[in-house]
Amino acid sequence: MRRSTQTLTGKQAEESLVSLSVGLGQGITLAALGGYRNIAANLVWVSMYGDWRYRLKSEVAQKMMLAVSLNPDSIYFWIDGSRILANDMPVWQVGDELMNTLFTTPEGLEIRKKYGEQALAFLDKAPERLSQEVPILVEKAAISWRRLEDFDRALAYFKQAVAIESVPNHICRVYAEVLVKNGQVREAYEYLKSHYATLSDDDHTALKPFVSKRIEELKGKLDAGS
Repeated sequence: MRRSTQTLTGKQAEESLVSLSVGLGQGITLAALGGYRNIAANLVWVSMYGDWRYRLKSEVAQKMMLAVSLNPDSIYFWIDGSRILANDMPVWQVGDELMNTLFTTPEGLEIRKKYGEQALAFLDKAPERLSQEVPILVEKAAISWRRLEDFDRALAYFKQAVAIESVPNHICRVYAEVLVKNGQVREAYEYLKSHYATLSDDDHTALKPFVSKRIEELKGKLDAGS
């Protein structure tokens, strides 16, 4: 079944989704799908992208929710869905030719922030076991920072993420830079010093020379301001 599902054409996936939707409409519960829930979720997601191509906001949103209901453990569904809400749907509303207004006019800012909040609300529906994982926290931070321009909220999510032992090193560096952008240079300096102390010489992702240089740059800023 998995192999067959992975090779379905768009038309076949749509036909299978119709069968699924009809069944659900006739009272079939999600539990009745048993081990086929993940397959059904994938069919829904494939069909959702058909609607995405034509910018059908309502259909896309409905199928996103159905997919995560069928397979709530898919981090991919949650993150990709939130990006569609935060990044694509505002452009769909204003049109490609006016996408710059999302950053330059009061009306555009309102639209961008509305969909950013919807994206965060979507991620908030993820199961508790996923909501505290690094990818979800970082995605919430990115939406808060880039789409809502809410540095305080972004930093709160970043702080949760960097407290997790398995967090990638680049997330720690981004956290420090967002602190700097928010005017919290001393906090960024102190954080990077503590982060540097944990870095291994054998870890190529650590970028220890880069982190050391950034610490010195921040120290220079602090000294110049004192």
